[in-house]
Amino acid sequence: MHSRLLFFLLSLLMFEPGYTSEKTDAGPLVVMTDINRVITAGTAARMRIGLSREGRPVEAWYFPGTSRERALVIGGVHGSELSSTEVADALIRQLREQEKPYYSVIVIPCLFPDNAARAGMQPQQLGSVKNIGRYTHAAATDPNRQMPTPGHAFDAATGLDHIGRSIEWENQLLLDLISRFRPSRIASLHAIRNTGYGGIYADPRTDHLGLALGYTSDSSLAVDMARHAQLAGANVKGNKLEARPTALYYKDPAPVLPGQWQARNMTGSALRGGRGSGVSLGTWGTTAIAWESDSTRNRDAMRVLTIEFPGARRPDDYTNASDMALCNQQVLAFAGALYHIFLGPYYTEKPPFELVS
Repeated sequence: MHSRLLFFLLSLLMFEPGYTSEKTDAGPLVVMTDINRVITAGTAARMRIGLSREGRPVEAWYFPGTSRERALVIGGVHGSELSSTEVADALIRQLREQEKPYYSVIVIPCLFPDNAARAGMQPQQLGSVKNIGRYTHAAATDPNRQMPTPGHAFDAATGLDHIGRSIEWENQLLLDLISRFRPSRIASLHAIRNTGYGGIYADPRTDHLGLALGYTSDSSLAVDMARHAQLAGANVKGNKLEARPTALYYKDPAPVLPGQWQARNMTGSALRGGRGSGVSLGTWGTTAIAWESDSTRNRDAMRVLTIEFPGARRPDDYTNASDMALCNQQVLAFAGALYHIFLGPYYTEKPPFELVS
């Protein structure tokens, strides 16, 4: 407890206070560390949401939209999936160079920079079964299986997940950001070794009791994004667009009718000691929170999509020019689907969420 508090305070001390300015090829961008000031300023901003365990900055970019709706895009949850960070970076470039999106959005290019740094040191192993950088250490829980109990808010005082394990610091930074920014939709960027399952998937939303709220709009958003990405050259075979379009990930339970109890995939990967089991961001985020005595900690179910990029490598990790070009094409295709469809005025969630101080 005391060590967690000390690390948090040290992170704050290493933030740049207030506003500074960085000169970039797109002109000056304000760098801010206070999310309330970021929103109020209404301009594109780069900020640091904290420091990793090894002291690397966990950076995020904010782009104001044309509406009050808010979205969050997260790359680098698994450090071994560096293609996910490429998609996030490509999206940031599009947001800086093109018109404002409908949704105001925060993009985290790499949530676990320490793990990504380890993976980047051995690019020839990206996508291999060695999974270098996927986990923080040999005994660490899967970073995408560390969320709180569905239906309950994150308790920063304990920092524990659904099973009672300590949530890694970077995930705590993410949960704190979610509680303050309050996005109504989230896109979590990943990569998949079996490229036959590349695609865009949606978790079904439920109330705080786990009763289904309906899956039609969630599925439609994911499938529309997949179609957009496919037209731009992306491999979205997992969405089965030519046969029977689906937004259901092949390992997840089927969505049920509204009002019925929705089963969830809590087992994850078969890792020793149950390290691959637990609550994913998709499960926790799509479950409404209504149990908290402090009503500001309650929220509606968020819409959560998972993008599975086909392969973990970045374009520059390939030595063959055609492979490099294909990878780059797919990076731009997935980023384009995020920019045009996910952040566009489609299947919007109501009512808009208010910022919590």
